[in-house]
Amino acid sequence: MPFGPHRRHRARAGPRRRAHRVSHRSTTAIRTPTAIRQPTAARPLATAIREDTPMPALVVFDCYKTLITAPPVPGPEEFTTHLSAALAVDAHLARKVVDSVYGAVFTAMTDPAALQPATLALLDEALREQGEPRPRAALEEALWQAFGCADPAGFALCGPVADAMRRVAAAGHTVRLLSNCYLPGSLMRRLLRRTGVPDVYERALFSGDGGPKKPDPRAFRLIGEGAFDRRAMVGDDEEIDIAPAAALGWDTVRVDTDALDPVGLPALARR
Repeated sequence: MPFGPHRRHRARAGPRRRAHRVSHRSTTAIRTPTAIRQPTAARPLATAIREDTPMPALVVFDCYKTLITAPPVPGPEEFTTHLSAALAVDAHLARKVVDSVYGAVFTAMTDPAALQPATLALLDEALREQGEPRPRAALEEALWQAFGCADPAGFALCGPVADAMRRVAAAGHTVRLLSNCYLPGSLMRRLLRRTGVPDVYERALFSGDGGPKKPDPRAFRLIGEGAFDRRAMVGDDEEIDIAPAAALGWDTVRVDTDALDPVGLPALARR
C-alpha cells in the first residue's frame, strides 16, 4: 500500500527484493461486465486463461505489493516536513494543509463504499484556503517528494509478475491496472515507468484520481468494462483484491510477495 496506495490503513512492508508466491482460484467465466456468478471449485492456474477462450480475456493487475514494492505511507509529521520544504511554506501552515488532506482521505478510507476524493484537488483546495495557491506542477512535485517517490531505492519491481504481465499482453489479452493509491494517475504512471513496470497496459484506474476504490464492486466494474469472455484479477490482498473480484465471477490469482512461485504466472498468458 505505500505512499500512494491505501490498504485498509495497514502499513506496507519496505521495498526489499524478496521472492514471491502465487496462489490461484479460478471462477466461472462471466459474459458481461456486470454479471455476477458464484465461484466454482478451484481449478489449476493453467485454466485461468484457457487456450479455448473464444475471445481475448481481460487481466487486471494490482500495483502495490503485486507489481512493485514500496516503503510505508509517511505519517502526518513526515508528510508535513516534506510538504513544507517542497512548497516553501512554513511548518504551521503546512500542518494545517496536511490535516485537511489526510482527514478527508482517511475519512473516505474508513468506508469501503465511499468514493475517494482526488488527492491533487484536496491539496489545491487546502492551500487556497490558506491563501497559498500553487500551480499544478508544483503540487505534483510536492506530492512526489512527500510520498518518498524521489528516492528510487525505495521502490522495486516484482520481476516475475512483470514478466507475466508482458506474456499476457503478448498473447493478445488486454492488460489493465487497478490500484488503491494516494498519488494522482500522472504520478503513478511516472513511478511505474521509473520502476520498470512494462508499458503494456491499456488502461488504469487509480483511486488517487478520485472515485470508487477497492473493494467497492464499482471499481472492478469500471476497470472491467468491455466485451471480454473472461476476466482475471491478479493481486496480493485477499479482502480488497481477490474476494471482490471472485464475487463478480472473475478468475483470481493471488500474489504473496513473501514467497512467489513464478511457475504458475506464465499460465495466465495461455489462450
